[in-house]
Amino acid sequence: RRNMTAPVPALAGDALAATMHRGSHVQIIAAAGSGKTEVVSQRVAQLLNEGVPPEAIVAFTFTERAAAELKERIAIRAEQIVGPEIVDRLGNLFVGTIHAYCFRLLQTAVPRYETFDVLDPNQLTAFLVREEKRLELRRMDDRGKMFSSIEKFLRGLDVVENELLDPASLDGDFGDSLRRYLDTLEKYRLLTFGQQVVRAVHELARPEVAERIHATLRHLIVDEYQDVNPLQERLIERLAAGGAEVCVVGDDDQAIYQWRGSSVQNIVTFEHRYQGVQQFRLATNRRSRPQIIDAANEFAATIPGRLDKQMLHGRGPSDGP
Repeated sequence: RRNMTAPVPALAGDALAATMHRGSHVQIIAAAGSGKTEVVSQRVAQLLNEGVPPEAIVAFTFTERAAAELKERIAIRAEQIVGPEIVDRLGNLFVGTIHAYCFRLLQTAVPRYETFDVLDPNQLTAFLVREEKRLELRRMDDRGKMFSSIEKFLRGLDVVENELLDPASLDGDFGDSLRRYLDTLEKYRLLTFGQQVVRAVHELARPEVAERIHATLRHLIVDEYQDVNPLQERLIERLAAGGAEVCVVGDDDQAIYQWRGSSVQNIVTFEHRYQGVQQFRLATNRRSRPQIIDAANEFAATIPGRLDKQMLHGRGPSDGP
C-alpha cells in the first residue's frame, strides 16, 4: 500500500535542478546512496504535472526489481504532485528493462512479431540442447562435449549481439552455427533477450517504425547508464533521433558489468557525443559511513579515465572501525 502521508522530500541544489531542467539532454552523475531514485521520480512527476502525456515518457532500469521500485515511487510522487486523477493514466508510462521495452516495441510497431514468444536464459539453454544436432554445436568444443559447446556458443553469441556484428560476415564453424541458430529461432517464432534488442535496433532503422515511435516519445530516462553495452547504446541513439530529451543517470565508478559487454565509455563520453548536455551531480552519500566513503574515494582515484569527482559524507562517523 502506498504511503501517501509522508511529504514529498524537498530537493535542493543539483538534485532540484536535475528534476526541473528542460530543453536539452541531461546527465546525472549520482554517487552511491545519493538519492537518485527520488530525483528521477520527482523529475517524472514534474513532467506529468507540466502536461507531458504519460505515453511520452520511457524510463529504462537495469533490473525488473529496480523497475518495480521506481514505478512505485513515481506513482506516489505523481499522485502527490499532480493529484489522484493521474493514477489511472500511469499505465501508459513505460518503466522497465530495455529488453521488455524492445519486446513491446516489436509487438506493437512491427506486425510480424505479434505472435513471437520470448525464451528466458534457462529456456534458451534447453532450446540449444534440443536443437544441438541441427545447429552442429559440438564443433564449438575440441572434445565434442555438448554442454561445453553450448557454453562456448553462448559466449560468442553475447559478443555478436552486444557489438551488433553482422552474422553474415562471420566465417567458420561458429558463423555457420550462428546462422542456423537464427534461422531456427525465426522458424519457431522465438526471440531471446539479446535478440529482442538486436531486432528493435534493426527495426528502428526503418523509417515507418522510427516515425511511429518518435511520434510519441519525448523523454527517455536511462538508469545505471554506466552498465549499458554498445547494442543498448545504439538503441538509445535511435530512440533519441526523433528529438526526445535523454536523461542518463549513473556513475562510472559503479560500473560492474564490463565482463558482460557493458562499456563505461558510454557514460564518460556522453556529454561529448550528445549535443547540449546539461550535467548535474549528486555527490553526497547518505547511506555509508565516512570511513567507507574515504576508502571508496581513495580507490576510485586510481581508476584511469574516470570522470573527475569526489563522493561526499552525508552521515557522521561510527563508534567502531
